[in-house]
Amino acid sequence: MNEIKTTFTFLVFAAILAAVALGSHFLNQPSDSKDFELVGEPFFENFDSASQAQSLMVSAVDYDSGRLERFEVNNQNGLWRIPSEYDYPAEAADRLATTASSVMGIVRESLAGRLSNEHAKLGVLDPLADDIEDPDGVGKRITLKGADDEVVVDLIIGKEAGDVVLTGAEAPFGNSSGEKYYFVRNPEEQQTYKVKLKIDLSTKFSDWIDPDLLRIDPNSVTAVTIDNYSLEEDQSNPLSPNKALFKAQGDKIQMTRESNTEAWKLDGLISEVEDLETSKITEMLAVFDQLKIAGVRPKSKYKGFFLLTPELKLNLQPEFETDKQGLAQAIQQLQGELDQKGFNLAGTAEKMELVAQNGDISIGTDQGVLYTLSVGATYDGEETEIEIGEPEKDSDGGDSTEAVEEPEVQNQDRYMMVRVSFDESLIAQKPVPPVEPVAPVKPAGYLPAPEKGDADTNSKKPEESSDDPAEKPPGETKPERDPAFSKYDTDLAAFEELKLDYELAKTRFETETKEFQDKIAEGEKLVAELNERFGDWYYVIGGENLSTLQSKRSDLVKTKPAPVGGAPAGRPNLSFPNLPIPPNQNANPATGSPQNAPTTGAPDAVKNPSEGVPDPPKDAPMKESVSESPSPKAEAAEAPASDATEGTDEASGKTNEAGDPKKAPAPPNKEPAESSSESLPDSKPAAPDGPGKGN
Repeated sequence: MNEIKTTFTFLVFAAILAAVALGSHFLNQPSDSKDFELVGEPFFENFDSASQAQSLMVSAVDYDSGRLERFEVNNQNGLWRIPSEYDYPAEAADRLATTASSVMGIVRESLAGRLSNEHAKLGVLDPLADDIEDPDGVGKRITLKGADDEVVVDLIIGKEAGDVVLTGAEAPFGNSSGEKYYFVRNPEEQQTYKVKLKIDLSTKFSDWIDPDLLRIDPNSVTAVTIDNYSLEEDQSNPLSPNKALFKAQGDKIQMTRESNTEAWKLDGLISEVEDLETSKITEMLAVFDQLKIAGVRPKSKYKGFFLLTPELKLNLQPEFETDKQGLAQAIQQLQGELDQKGFNLAGTAEKMELVAQNGDISIGTDQGVLYTLSVGATYDGEETEIEIGEPEKDSDGGDSTEAVEEPEVQNQDRYMMVRVSFDESLIAQKPVPPVEPVAPVKPAGYLPAPEKGDADTNSKKPEESSDDPAEKPPGETKPERDPAFSKYDTDLAAFEELKLDYELAKTRFETETKEFQDKIAEGEKLVAELNERFGDWYYVIGGENLSTLQSKRSDLVKTKPAPVGGAPAGRPNLSFPNLPIPPNQNANPATGSPQNAPTTGAPDAVKNPSEGVPDPPKDAPMKESVSESPSPKAEAAEAPASDATEGTDEASGKTNEAGDPKKAPAPPNKEPAESSSESLPDSKPAAPDGPGKGN
């Protein structure tokens, strides 16, 4: 009996539990009809224009740390800013428009889940919920608000639900939109739908700004100065409570070029033994274009305005006259802020100089814009701290939060201040006005030159042209024109040409001057815009590229290689002026050689240089033929080389024939000089058929 009673009790208890579970299921589950009725309906039918959005917030959970990340941008007086980043301008306007448009008009494609216990599997858990256990199941929540903080879009976007399958009509055109299916739900609803979206939600600061810090075109850079100094403490008095800083100067490099088509020049380069490393300069120019913003910090203000202008002058305000104590406190705060970030001020209130822990880099462009980058202290911290700041420190210098272990690899990101000024000398050479030519002075009593017709009338008649002028009476000779008048005519003609050139140069100068003034106006406008952008902020810059920017001279200069093998290759040009000429060698008589070139070869190859000239008288003495071994007396009495039967061109080694006028001109028809009896070995004339025949 007891067993039956016990069994019955268990059955009743089980039925009650089943009824409770079933009731709970039906109570928590929306009706099927309502779920399916919403398929094909838009999520937010009243949001039909991206311009309705006045603020955007993205909330997400970091998968690694489990920490909530929230990123917000809002419209402040027509300018989109990032409140979480000290109201830094949200410069990625295209991302704002794209994000707002991507959630406009989206519809519920199909029902993916109806129960809350399916949210984690579909990745649509609310990141703003308090009881998150598994970050992997949390989605990204996007909230758009319109005027008066009215919510126009509030959506949790979960995991991808697969690629969009194109229909037959869409297939030929391809899925150019890049859309995918996502699981999505309204935070006020528990059913999840599959929708088609093209969206890229990010909570990273760098994704919502223009990360390009300088916006410099490398081709426009014409001047670079790298001042590698550092600030060090004076340790000479260790007992002094105030540590004085001094500037330890390192390499200072100055490079310039006329334009992007000209070569770089380095001040102090020894061109005989040194060359520039052009690849290193190219790398440096690329870094100017790639310098990225990792984070920002605002500069402190006093009653709403900055204490320092971009030109590093005190921003004097009327309030300073009535609030001396507040001004002193503000300046003290500014000094502490600068020191914390690796900067300091030197000089007086009239002329201040900003000095940085790690030197300065100046970049000049052909627009007249001069950037000055001051590199401050190293920032060691996580990426999130770089973007939004680190924990506040106590007065004793310790963190207000629990100490964190120092990471093994130190972050080499650094603080940087950017200032911009205008330098007219960086623009292409200023046009120089042309010099107006001066008209020549007309001489006294000037008479113009006679016209051409008058000159023809006064010219001689043909029959008089053969007359001897000496036979004409002196009174009939026409007086010559004054030379001063002729000079004036010449100078006046030259002046007229110069005046025409001057008018053309003057027009060109006026055009170039206007272009130059336009460049100045554009450059000054750009400087004002850049100072407005840079003036409010300290920047945190990635350290990976700073080593390139802070190059030393040894990085930019290489030693020229020594020539291999001594003197350069090629035939040397050597001469031996005192070297005697061996006998029986050809010599040019022009060099003063006492020996004539011997005749060689067949007799018919020898031409007489006087060939074609009338023969000399028969009774004239015959010139002795040259023997192979003439006596010294005969050598002294020999005629110059011009009388030789055959001459040798020393440079070319070719024989010039006397009969050819192009090769050797015939000597003048002179009678041979009488030979001395001492110079002739025999009184008899040479045989007529000998090789040295004179006729």
